[in-house]
Amino acid sequence: MALIESYIYSETLMRDVSVSVLLPLPSITNAEYGEGVGLPSDDHKYQTLWLVHSATGDHTKFIRGSRIEAFSRANKMAVVMMGVDNSFGCNVPNIGNYFDYITEELPKTLQAIYPLSDRREDNFIGGTSMGGFAAFMASLRKPEKYAAAFSISGALAIEELEKIESVRPWYINVTNALFGENRQYYNPHEHDLQTMAEDLLQSNKEQPALYACCGTEDMYYRAGYDVIQALRAKGLNVTYEEGPGAHDWDYWDPQLGHIMRNWLPKKGDLVHFKK
Repeated sequence: MALIESYIYSETLMRDVSVSVLLPLPSITNAEYGEGVGLPSDDHKYQTLWLVHSATGDHTKFIRGSRIEAFSRANKMAVVMMGVDNSFGCNVPNIGNYFDYITEELPKTLQAIYPLSDRREDNFIGGTSMGGFAAFMASLRKPEKYAAAFSISGALAIEELEKIESVRPWYINVTNALFGENRQYYNPHEHDLQTMAEDLLQSNKEQPALYACCGTEDMYYRAGYDVIQALRAKGLNVTYEEGPGAHDWDYWDPQLGHIMRNWLPKKGDLVHFKK
């Protein structure tokens, strides 16, 4: 395994950014179990999972909270963990174009540096809480880039968060920047998943596979459940599961492992590129 901390300049965000990259290179575990894992050759690349963290977090959140390194190794899949601040992965006026960064600039940059496949069928995006919204948004607005997207305990209806008293101060601060104090920046084609789904259906582009899950004791349960049912009613391919659990890594970590092991359309090895 290789955990690589990349420090690069983002022209989109106009500042330096930090990104964590996991590559399932040969490890002692592979040797112990007799697993045939080799280094990528010039004509082989990794399938890639792009992960977006929860609110108030950063690019290290998955490394610190989950067994993502073990999941990357077991599934022979590269993982990219990026930081999007409290942006929900959206372009935020006067602050930064995070959507452009995570869907355009960052993939192009990292695919030029590391052996990461740029084919749609080999790229997936997912996230927890706020990151779940970002993952669904990216896949609905850029379906040509991602074969699948998943949301774990996703805050899929941003405005539902205002109803939760404990997070209301954070919500007001974040949405004043995102939507504008007078909602002058609000755009349902960028901020409402149901509208994005309708846009996708009208475009006749190939739909990404979507997966969502949430703990039944999660405080954000309603902020995701109703959206999922609406997306399914519109005809999108959404797999939904729920079960006991709250809004924490005790629920998120096993779900992440389950998704990578059983749901993502992975090949389980390097993918071949013709020279």
